[in-house]
Amino acid sequence: MKVSKFFAVFVAAVLVAAVFAGCSGEDNAQTRPTAPPTGESSTSATPAEGSQSPTPAPSATPGSIRAQRAGGMTHGSLRFGGVDRSFRVFIPFGLRENAEVPLVVALHGGLGSGDQFALTSRFEPLAQDQGFVVVFPDGIGATWNAGGCCGQASRTNVDDVGFLVALIDLMKREAPIDAGRVFMTGHSNGAMMSFRFGCERPELVKAIAPVAGSLEIPECKAGTATNMLAIHGDADQNHPIDGGHGPKSIAGVEFTSMEKTLALWTTAMGCGDARKSTDGPLTETDWQGCKNGAIARYIVIAGADHPWPGGLPSILGNATEDLDATKTVWAFFKGL
Repeated sequence: MKVSKFFAVFVAAVLVAAVFAGCSGEDNAQTRPTAPPTGESSTSATPAEGSQSPTPAPSATPGSIRAQRAGGMTHGSLRFGGVDRSFRVFIPFGLRENAEVPLVVALHGGLGSGDQFALTSRFEPLAQDQGFVVVFPDGIGATWNAGGCCGQASRTNVDDVGFLVALIDLMKREAPIDAGRVFMTGHSNGAMMSFRFGCERPELVKAIAPVAGSLEIPECKAGTATNMLAIHGDADQNHPIDGGHGPKSIAGVEFTSMEKTLALWTTAMGCGDARKSTDGPLTETDWQGCKNGAIARYIVIAGADHPWPGGLPSILGNATEDLDATKTVWAFFKGL
């Protein structure tokens, strides 16, 4: 028992340090802690000339993602828009030769990082157990340009949609990915980015799963339908479920309400009536008749604040235990 308590305190301390490092004001998404024994590598890619959304030409050097196909965690980078963009990727051990498995793109929250989100969400152990690849990219200045939010990325109009397109293409080339099973999830600012990507490039993802974040572009003009699971706590102090400025928010923006977010999304997806059901602290809304049979689902967690549900403690506080977002998101993806 004493060892368990010590470990919990140690992990919490590491998380606090990681998040404070992201809040230091140094706009450097390349800095990260030492990689675990599986090794660290860098994969460089050069954008196609004259292209707004460059397709990378990934390196096949011994230190590339391709060399990590046997399994494990590694770091990499690709050059996009004149900037080296970094990411963390985990490939499960024990995949069959020539196997093609799902890819989950997991986007950290504002002032977070790929390493931090990998730790707090615990997606990597699940990826090993369930057999999927997960990649955790880093935002510019630890933020994503989701439109009206957030931080440096939004202020300087970083092309994060283009970067994520290039990252997905790189992963398809170098990792054992099934191109028809690419998914995206994110927390907070990363959730907002997931919503934007789902609206602007829905053909590239089979589903999105935003957690504790809203749609922060004026409208959703998706050319085709894709699936969506949104999760939000009704006691969120950083991003209020009803929108506006939360008492703990540091983004300095008036967030779009989840009601308006979901109205924009379901209209774009051609959805019809909604059906609502409640089971204990969870209220689920499902929209009917969306284009191409797409699923639009929304789960509200009663009493839940902003931290990733079911995740490890962080500077944001303790996460609700009424729902494990990591397992719920993957179950949604897996069932499609």
